[in-house]
Parts: sequence; C-alpha cells; structure tokens
Amino acid sequence: MRISASLALAAALCGAAAAAPPPATTTPGGPPPAVSSPAREKPHIDLVFCIDCSGSMGPVIETAKQKVWAIVNEIAKAKPAPVLRIGLLGYGNSDQTYRKFDLSDDLDEVYKNLMAFKDEGWGTEWVGRAIQKAAAEMKWSDGKQLLKVIYVVGNETARQGPAEWDYSVTAPGAIRQSIIVNAIYCGSAGGEDTWREFARLADGQYLAIAGSGGAVTVQTPFDPTLDALSKRVNLTYVPYGTNGERGRLNQEAQDANTVKAGGFAGAADRALAKSARQYNNRGWDLVDATCEPGFDWSKIKDAELPQEMQKMTLAERKAYVARKQKERADIQAQIKSVSAQRDAYVKDEIKKQGLKGDQAFEEAVRRSIVQQAEKKGYRF
Repeated sequence: MRISASLALAAALCGAAAAAPPPATTTPGGPPPAVSSPAREKPHIDLVFCIDCSGSMGPVIETAKQKVWAIVNEIAKAKPAPVLRIGLLGYGNSDQTYRKFDLSDDLDEVYKNLMAFKDEGWGTEWVGRAIQKAAAEMKWSDGKQLLKVIYVVGNETARQGPAEWDYSVTAPGAIRQSIIVNAIYCGSAGGEDTWREFARLADGQYLAIAGSGGAVTVQTPFDPTLDALSKRVNLTYVPYGTNGERGRLNQEAQDANTVKAGGFAGAADRALAKSARQYNNRGWDLVDATCEPGFDWSKIKDAELPQEMQKMTLAERKAYVARKQKERADIQAQIKSVSAQRDAYVKDEIKKQGLKGDQAFEEAVRRSIVQQAEKKGYRF
C-alpha cells in the first residue's frame, strides 16, 4: 500500500509539472531519456547575452553574476511556462577572441560559464560582429510560441569594425531570423546614439544602465533561511547515469559561486529559481527525468543508479524516487512562501531608503523581457 500510494503521488506531481512543457535540449555528456512530443510544440524563451569584456567592464560583468538568478525568476512568472535557454558571448577583442557558450537550459552550466567572464583588458568592441555571430552561430529554438532575444552590453560607440559587420547590416539581419536585439549601454564617453540606432534597427529597446552595473541589493532576514532551504532541496536530487555525480557536484559548486558573487541575497534568488520549472536537471537527476514523457525505467542500468538503489526492486525504485519528489515539492513550497515574505521586505526597504534601480542591469533586462514576451502571448 505504501509503494502504490507513493507512485500515485508521483504521478500527480509529475502531472502538475507537465503543465510546463519539458525542455528539449541535451545535457553535456549525453542526451536525456527520449521525449515524445516535438520540441517545436513547446513554448521557448531563448536569451543570448553578448557582453563586452574589454577594460572597465568588470563592474557590469560582476553585476550580471549577482543578478542573473533574479532575471531567471522574472521569466519563471510567465504563463504558459516557457523552456528557458540562455547563451553567452563575450566580445571586445575585434574578431580575434570570443568567449562563446551556446544556448542551454542547464542553468547550472550556464552559471558556471558566466562565472568565467571577467574584464579581459581587451579594447576593440565590434558590436555589429557580435550581433552577427550570436544570430548566426547560436543554436536557436524552433517553434510556434518562441521569443528569441539578444542583449548586447557595452560602454563605447557601437560603430566599430569593418563595414560588412556594421550593426546597420547585422541588426536588420537578426530581424530576418525573428531575433530581437536590445542595446544595454553603460558608458559615458559618447556613442550613445549608435546604441539607440542599432536597437531601433533590430526592433529592440535601448536600455541605459550605470557603469557600475547599478545593482540594488537589500539584505533581508529571510536570506539565510532561503539559503538553507536551497541546500535542503539539493538532497532530493537522485544522481544517475554518466552525468550524475558531475551534475550533483556542479549544483553544489554553483551554490557556492552564487554566494561568492552575490552573498546571501544572491543565494536567496537562486533558491527561488530552484523552485521553478525552468530549473530542470533531467540529464542527471532521476526525479526530473521520470517526469519526462517517454521515460523508460528498463533503459536504466543497475550500475547507473546510486548504490542504495541498485538492490531495490523496480517498484521500490519508483517509490524511492516518488518520496524524493514529494520532499522536493514540500521544500519548494516553503521556498516560495519565504520568498514572498522576502519580496515584501525588499520592496518596503527600497521605499524606506529611497533606493532606485532604474539604472540597474537586472531591472533593464526584466522590464524589457516582460514587455517583449507579452507581445508573443505570454502573461505575467
């Protein structure tokens, strides 16, 4: 009776999760279990951040590391719930050197890659070429309800580089691929008009932020609790397959990186992201994997399971995963409840202290992505 009850509960929890279409991309090291529905039927939001890594961009890069989980949380509010994929392109050394990481829905992997970004001391920012490279070389999704967006971040004139890669050529080229290009300008040495122009040419928005990144961070009494809940939810993951241990260690590493970059406030944002459907680790976690349409237990070898599961019967394995799924759902509910209290506290403190986030990196992205997603039929 206990096993059958666990399985019934697991089916109910997976059914709730199924309201959000499952991600379609693969996890490095191997594909997830087969998914029956075609990727093009799933709503997607694909974001690529092209970040200038030349000298003086360090503060903005660090702000991105602090605030990317807050951006994820904003997108997680969208209905229908989209598959979120993020790509990264570091530019700023003419056409010589780039840091390029393709679009991925593995958010821990995305964050690991973002942590590698820094002020490289480069000095020739070919913005138009960055637009062209992101539009042409990223593996964009295909589908009906699809939003494809590039954010280009920089602090000097956007009119640099050869004529064939000028933004007057490459920005309209992005439109032909149904890609919106937004301009985030954080400079003061001139060239603002060029950023306004290329955003207009690509149906995007011009967004001005502070050269420091403009981050507004409010420490709250709820942050340590959310960090603790984030660590507790990690214990509900059941690593399996060749990616299992790697995925588990990477999850822990990105917890630590988040605290390093954004303190407990960043950890609180990451905790909330872990409670969203966009945070899906089906490539290494059995709880997420078993909720995928077409998942087949018979394809999982004993040796690919955690040691404590290897001697279990199939029914016992299913019940074990179902219990972990229930534990996760309970912790995620606590995270959402505490996060709501935290949000109210932050809003109150911002009002009391007269803080303004109108020149903050994350606020610029959050406002623009909501507006552009609503035009694609998403609701917030």
